[in-house]
Amino acid sequence: MELEKIVLEGLIAFLPAYIRLKGNCTILYTQPGGVYEIERAINTILKRLANIYLIDLKATKKYYGDILNMKNLVPIPFTRDNVFVPIKVRKPLYKNDGSFGYVNIRYINKTSKANGKTIITLTNGKTIESISSIETVNKHIKNGHIVKRLSMERAKLTPLREEELYQEYNKPATKADIALLISEIIKMKDDFLLGKKSNCKL
Repeated sequence: MELEKIVLEGLIAFLPAYIRLKGNCTILYTQPGGVYEIERAINTILKRLANIYLIDLKATKKYYGDILNMKNLVPIPFTRDNVFVPIKVRKPLYKNDGSFGYVNIRYINKTSKANGKTIITLTNGKTIESISSIETVNKHIKNGHIVKRLSMERAKLTPLREEELYQEYNKPATKADIALLISEIIKMKDDFLLGKKSNCKL
């Protein structure tokens, strides 16, 4: 399945995994319960997602990393409502295989400890195991919520006068405009799926 279509389902998490006869792959989880395997390394998927969401991955990490006073493991806001935090899920066999996956904080229900691991329970009932301590995982999640608030503040629009509004409509769409449109489409899709799930429970 194409990555773009997976994203439209509502991306919950994407994690590195060694799969028999396939090697180093990435598993993606979506809100309706979809599980997809892509035969690409986690870093490749991360870069492709950045392209889909039209964000500069390096600049985004630096901007929020400077605010959080950290260089590595910076939460990534693909959109205002889809902020992904790094979670260590394995010990890689090789240096560049990747040990961290990414989880969307809007779908995290709770964290707990079991059998020496940290369990992340998602809103759809699925769980993700991390080899990091629960304190470390919770710190990443907390940083994710900080980045989400900062991202929402950055996205606030300055009110325009009526004549300025008409001038804006006559301008060609920029990459930022397109990115915002994609963000809103994905948000509406997510809201629809969440609403549909809630109605099913009634």
